[in-house]
Amino acid sequence: MKVINLEEFVVTGQYEPQSAKNSVYKVRTISSEVIQARGAVKLQDVLNTEMNIRFSQDMALGGSNITMQGLQGQNVKILIDGVPIVGRQGTSNEININQINVNSIERIEIIEGPMSVVYGPDALAGVINIITKKTIDNKIDISAKIHEETVGKEYGSSAGIHNESVGLGYSMDKFYFRGDLARNNFDGWIGDSTAREKTWHPKTQWLASGVVGYKFEYSNFYYRLDYLKEDIYNPGNFIGTEALDQNYSTNRFQHQIQGGHTFSDKLSFNGAVSYTDYSRKTQTVTINKATGDVRLSLGAGQQDVTIFNGLTVRSTFQYKISDTFSLQPGIDLNTESGSGGRIKEGTQSIGDYAFFVSGEWKIFKVVQIRPGVRLVHNTVYDAPPVIPSVNSKIMLSPKQDLRVSYARGFRAPSLRELYFNFFDASHSIIGNPNLRAELSHSFNASWNMQLIDRDGRKLSIAVGGFYNNIDNMIANGQDPKNPLLVSYINIDHYQTKGITWNSALKSGNFDVSAGFAYTGRFNQLSESMNDLDAFTWSPEVNTTISYKVPGVGLTFSGFYKYTGSLPIYQYNATAQTAVITKISPYSWADFSLQKTWMSQESVLNHITLAGGIRNLLDVTTVNNTAVATGAHSTAGAQPIGYGRSFFMSISYVLNK
Repeated sequence: MKVINLEEFVVTGQYEPQSAKNSVYKVRTISSEVIQARGAVKLQDVLNTEMNIRFSQDMALGGSNITMQGLQGQNVKILIDGVPIVGRQGTSNEININQINVNSIERIEIIEGPMSVVYGPDALAGVINIITKKTIDNKIDISAKIHEETVGKEYGSSAGIHNESVGLGYSMDKFYFRGDLARNNFDGWIGDSTAREKTWHPKTQWLASGVVGYKFEYSNFYYRLDYLKEDIYNPGNFIGTEALDQNYSTNRFQHQIQGGHTFSDKLSFNGAVSYTDYSRKTQTVTINKATGDVRLSLGAGQQDVTIFNGLTVRSTFQYKISDTFSLQPGIDLNTESGSGGRIKEGTQSIGDYAFFVSGEWKIFKVVQIRPGVRLVHNTVYDAPPVIPSVNSKIMLSPKQDLRVSYARGFRAPSLRELYFNFFDASHSIIGNPNLRAELSHSFNASWNMQLIDRDGRKLSIAVGGFYNNIDNMIANGQDPKNPLLVSYINIDHYQTKGITWNSALKSGNFDVSAGFAYTGRFNQLSESMNDLDAFTWSPEVNTTISYKVPGVGLTFSGFYKYTGSLPIYQYNATAQTAVITKISPYSWADFSLQKTWMSQESVLNHITLAGGIRNLLDVTTVNNTAVATGAHSTAGAQPIGYGRSFFMSISYVLNK
């Protein structure tokens, strides 16, 4: 009997589920086993040692900002089961990936490079698709987990991390449902702060999800609801007799209806409708030291409720014209509206409506070509008449292939970039309604080779490269009318390029992978100052090691990443010259140990005890030598982690 490993099958951007090896896209997959092995409490714990991905922290707002291929997070599309998340926040206009329940994730699929034809705006750098767990195959699925972790050296009833989660699923014949609930409690980290203030702010999250589905002979559909409630508390130090405390409260409901129908062995349909209701409340109070009285602060912008609503309608037909050619037309309709005291003129909205079509042609069984075009109507900005792309895969031999892709990109500014004003003790940022839309050209290539595949041993290598050329890239900059304010500006011309190398070895119970990336970012000052380098370069190195002790259910895992220094040119107006500044390099390492007790009875259940060390090298901050300019400066020490932490979790799973 042939055994198929379902973990190798991918769905992101595909006409139908297929193995990653056969996909015309280069897809990285992170399984739920890897997530569990890392003892992850948030999605950043899973991604922060992945190649070509960097994070920075917004301590005031409690968010994590992501970059991919040297591009900011507004160019990274974050999906849940193929549907985009609404509710960008923070100063970098990014989705906070740490507002997702890691315990409900089946796997994560990452495609680096432009997916602008298939997924539209925000998909220039790539797509991160979070595939959630679903209960199928006529069974009962029960799970529970408790996770305890120190925060640096801090731990106790009012310190550390205390997380709990439960899941319940049931399927019978054509009907299935699943529900997940998690409570994440992070009590903050004092660090170098004094008195009441904390370097990392306390945060509590409630994450709930439920899915109900029905499968017919040729059709299937399901409804899914995801709910987030997040509370962040920012206590202030007393200045005189009063302290200023801030509370950020986020609520997000995301509704999904997805389904498909197979008309014949040549024609099928898939569709999805999603509506997201996102709100973020800011409440600021003053505390009187002598009396303990608590009063609402009346300062500008210190009380606010900002609301974002998003609607996505997406549908595709898959038509297999012959064994060598398939066609996929589709529509992708997205609208987003925002309102609140921080939105200019009260309420704003923007819509992006697209029709796209792509075809996949298999030539002589060794060449796959997938050209595509996207026609876009944006309610605020004029899009190019046609947004094209072409992806190709060439089988050089049974054990090696070459993938090459090109895509044109178009991204209209978001509501936050256009209309959102944000002022607090750490930020003075205003939106810019005069922004131009981003236009881009992107190229990606990868060569993959299987060196060994015999006797239970597999060794593979992959070498890749990318180049992104962006006009009108949107970034943070000084407001020309007031240098003390930060606004969003267009950079006339920007580029990133780089090379990557990855290798993976599997031999029996031993798994090891290693990678290297070298990314260049364009230096805008080189266009006006000829003696400067056109690009500044930054390296990355990562490795993962896992060993399963035969027969005892014991697994050792180690994760390491070196993030090289990030040089940036700045113009010194006083000296009228350019100076090079740097964000210091750092290394991050995690180690974990898992022991699983598996039942041999007809009822399959197991208990897993896991423990380990996160941030083994005790990294807390890195230095940024940038020259401070105006508000929201990134100069000085930048937070990376809250020190070496120790974690332990116990989980129970029953499948009947």
